Amino acid sequence: MKIIEIKNPDIFGATSSSFCLAHCVLTPFLFLSPIWWWSSLNILFISVSFIAVYNSAMRTSRKVMKPLLWIGFSLLTISIINEEFHFIHVPELLNYSAAAFLAGLHIYNLKFCQCDDEECCVPKS
Repeated sequence: MKIIEIKNPDIFGATSSSFCLAHCVLTPFLFLSPIWWWSSLNILFISVSFIAVYNSAMRTSRKVMKPLLWIGFSLLTISIINEEFHFIHVPELLNYSAAAFLAGLHIYNLKFCQCDDEECCVPKS
């Protein structure tokens, strides 16, 4: 199975996570008007985040970044699903932190964990 390949997944992921954070912050203000499609953006953010994390994890030069990226993605996904279905009450700050954490990981990975040559990023079969 080949996932969509992105030329620079960290920029894509950081941008997506930042938009997700803005979406979370703006949601309470938009409850005043009925916008039915606003909550469906959550599915889009999870999907885009998955693609960005998958590509970033495949290209990072540091082994520790792979699990950190997946932990960040998992926290964001759990946060979004919990917010949608209200399983447990979580302070809004924790929801915002998940998106900010994942965006920060992408920015760190972009700045410090890029491969210098083609071989370090090629998955070993």
